[in-house]
Amino acid sequence: MILAAAALAFTPDASASVCNLCSDPDASSLNVAGSQSAKAKKKTAVVTFKTSIRCHNCVKKITENISFEKGVKDLSVSLDEKLVTITYDPSRTDEATLAKALEKLGYTVEKVKR
Repeated sequence: MILAAAALAFTPDASASVCNLCSDPDASSLNVAGSQSAKAKKKTAVVTFKTSIRCHNCVKKITENISFEKGVKDLSVSLDEKLVTITYDPSRTDEATLAKALEKLGYTVEKVKR
């Protein structure tokens, strides 16, 4: 019964000038697209490395360590292809730093041109 009442409280009212979620009178005038475009303006770069990974523990080790490197935004590891693809913020790190981080974990690293 309480859940039904809570759900009704969050029903948007197009004629209301106050946000139903936070009671902020200015929330209806927020430029959501503007805030998204500010995020979209941040440049990212992608690099792929061929590595010497051999097992699922290697994948786990890379995922748990490289994802926390400064500037890393996204990380994917393919055990079958032995590839590590990293999306990063070039203003915070670079390919050489990311390669060194993989080498520090004990893997050989070779940049793949795509």
